[in-house]
Amino acid sequence: MRTGTVTEKLTLTIGVLLLSCASDHQVSPWGAARKPPLGAYVAPPDLDAHLRAIDVEAAELGLELEVELRGGLPRGGGEVVLRGYAGTDALGRRTSAVRVATPRGVVMAAGPLDSGRVDRSQATRLVPSLLPGAAPDAAEQLGMFRSGADLNRDGAPDVVLGNEAGDLEIWAVQPFGASRYAVELAMPPRFALDVDQDGTLELAGRAPVKEGDPIAPELLDVASFEGGRYTHRGDAARAFHEARAGADDHGPGGKRQEPPKDDAARLRRALEQAWHALLAGRPEKETLAVLDREPVPPGLQPAFAAHRARVASVAEAAPAGAPAREGPRGAGDAPTRPQGASETPDRR
Repeated sequence: MRTGTVTEKLTLTIGVLLLSCASDHQVSPWGAARKPPLGAYVAPPDLDAHLRAIDVEAAELGLELEVELRGGLPRGGGEVVLRGYAGTDALGRRTSAVRVATPRGVVMAAGPLDSGRVDRSQATRLVPSLLPGAAPDAAEQLGMFRSGADLNRDGAPDVVLGNEAGDLEIWAVQPFGASRYAVELAMPPRFALDVDQDGTLELAGRAPVKEGDPIAPELLDVASFEGGRYTHRGDAARAFHEARAGADDHGPGGKRQEPPKDDAARLRRALEQAWHALLAGRPEKETLAVLDREPVPPGLQPAFAAHRARVASVAEAAPAGAPAREGPRGAGDAPTRPQGASETPDRR
């Protein structure tokens, strides 16, 4: 049998290669697409499986379920389940934790705080409702201001968290994560008010006053939901402060009221009006000049000076004429959050 020449072999090889290159066979396991579809990387929705995983973790951490609330995701995204837990750390202190699950996963895990952690400011307690004084066991009694409902009408269910000091946070829940709303307020928010009677709540905070303070002004700030965040620069908040800035100047019939004869009451009113005037956006220089014209008896000077400094500091937090800023929007129209904040709170 004759052996082919080198030339014949090369000719045969080239022919086979050309035939292979010209074939229309699909060698990709994904067919004509030649790449896997997005669904291949995304686990199928399974809310019950995620809740079972939470149950296992809670048992390992020694946590007991205190409250469970449910809500709905927008655009038919399914149900969202909010769970608040309680436990005891190695030092015998009460601890708390929050877990939130959607059909796509556990989207929030806050707490419990480690017993050796010095900073206890992280919010790990589920606040069932922002409605003042309402803390019933039945979720349906919590009304429209409960966690799991859309508290600010942006389309996403919200979760209210609180820390050991009582400071509040509000998080929006999305199918694959959660985002914390930014809050612009002169002090940490501790409660909520409906200052403009529109059916949505504004976050509110009050400056602390030492026990026995002889003047004890009520310095209150509110933040309305505007531009994707809670801000005291918004129209509703500034209207509230504007009304308070001159609330005591006139009595029934529009007659101008006489200032209180008691020095402490007079200075209390002057401080409160200056506070609200600055938060309403009135000019700082003129507002503080009016306040400084108030006579201050020697016995009240230390307390007045401390309160006056706090009032002056709020002008930097809410400069005159500064409007509420529109927060940048991310994928899925998620709400904004402070720079550096994570998509979900730290567990511990």
